[in-house]
Amino acid sequence: MRPYRAGSFCTARVVVDVFLVIAGLLIAAQVAVTAVLLVNPVHPLREHFQVTTILKVPAEVWPSEGVVRVESGLASGRAEPWAYMTYLPASRWFVGVAAALGFSWWACAVLMLLHLRRAFTNVSAGTPFPRDNIRCIRVAGWSILGMAAVNLAIDAALLGFMHATTLVAGRPPAVPLDILLVDFPFGTILAGLAVVILAEVFRAGADLQDEQALTV
Repeated sequence: MRPYRAGSFCTARVVVDVFLVIAGLLIAAQVAVTAVLLVNPVHPLREHFQVTTILKVPAEVWPSEGVVRVESGLASGRAEPWAYMTYLPASRWFVGVAAALGFSWWACAVLMLLHLRRAFTNVSAGTPFPRDNIRCIRVAGWSILGMAAVNLAIDAALLGFMHATTLVAGRPPAVPLDILLVDFPFGTILAGLAVVILAEVFRAGADLQDEQALTV
């Protein structure tokens, strides 16, 4: 009796293949848009190359009194003066930096998918825990952590750019702490750490199995 079902891993590999195809199409589209905007940064395609964040609008600019009514009597509510801030490219510098960060995230995502596909292929072939699979799982975990790191770099770059170039009602823009906490990639970091730790557990198990084989 086999302790696992290879068919389920074949299905997982197909799912990964679908994600790889979708990722390839999205990357190709981003490459095409980036190429056009590097030639002409104000081309109408820049509408598809937006960088968006949320900032806090001064209360006098947007009075929020009376916007929200909670009639249940169980709680009161208020509308926070937040607004979306969207930047469109107007220079090759902006396009280049934004594209470099975006492609860095995609590189991590594709690396993760490729190594997961390789691991699923090995399992489907009847070799669930070879050293190659352990390495694939480890690389996938670090790729997930890389995605989180790129997200943090994008947020830091956007905040720095916004504070250096933008005024809201004559004041430097403020980003609500709540938004920073919500946008922080806790889930991605935890997922990456979990996968890396899982790879180390498999490696320790493989080492133990090798020692037992030598002893016998």
